[in-house]
Amino acid sequence: MKYATKKITSLPLSEKVSASSYYIDFSESDNKDVIIRQMLSQIKKNPDFVLGEYKNEESLAVSLKRKVFGDTETSALKSVISSTEEITKILHETFIASFNALSINGNIDIYILPMCNEKASKDLGGVNAFTVEGGNVLYLLIDTKHLGWKKSLEETVPHEYAHMVYTSKFDWNSILDGIVNEGLAEHFREYVIGGNQAPWSTSLKKSDAIEALNKLPETLLNKFIDESNVDLYISYFFGTKKLPDWYGYSLGYWLIDEIMDKNKINLIELFEKSPKEVFKLFKQ
Repeated sequence: MKYATKKITSLPLSEKVSASSYYIDFSESDNKDVIIRQMLSQIKKNPDFVLGEYKNEESLAVSLKRKVFGDTETSALKSVISSTEEITKILHETFIASFNALSINGNIDIYILPMCNEKASKDLGGVNAFTVEGGNVLYLLIDTKHLGWKKSLEETVPHEYAHMVYTSKFDWNSILDGIVNEGLAEHFREYVIGGNQAPWSTSLKKSDAIEALNKLPETLLNKFIDESNVDLYISYFFGTKKLPDWYGYSLGYWLIDEIMDKNKINLIELFEKSPKEVFKLFKQ
């Protein structure tokens, strides 16, 4: 297989904003680093490529390797190219619905990569995703062998779109920033396409989440997160022996839920408030 980037025609969201999709392929290899280098070389062909918060290409490559493969062998990786038509249809529908609910400034670049990370695929329904700072950039990692990947993709796009909108206005540098970001994103997903509450939203009961939020010291919530203490952030969002899985996601979901119930404020209005302003609404 000769790997190549297949760029799909941009999707116009308005007269000034469009979303462009880049489908990333690979040549078979038993070396994970070789495949990741292939993928990164294709991604970099975009003249608007940005590293965002990644300090260099190597740190992005390390992150992609972990997300794409985890502990799974390269032989399990399946190209997304044969599913291009189905993926494109879902992206068109969900991006238009998201933009109509909440507009964004600037064009969007979407990199669509294959994934075979067994744990992530199982936990996330076949789709993992992340955004990067410094531009409207979305990475979608799809395991098309997972039977539920289409539904998961429909739910993932509005969630990640919300992150792009919110982080274009406010920084994401602390545990509080993450809690608010994740809470807004998951409520936005429900607002745009409906569906059941996600397992990461309800890993805590609402009463337990509210109690925990009231007890968390603000010095911890506002602590600046960088590479030196990123494990602290990871522990609060993905769980530890002492904290349940998806801890920070659930805190965020119930935080936004409580604020909207208590203050009768519209979800879209909350996107105009900083994380500290949002938390202040919870505390008052």
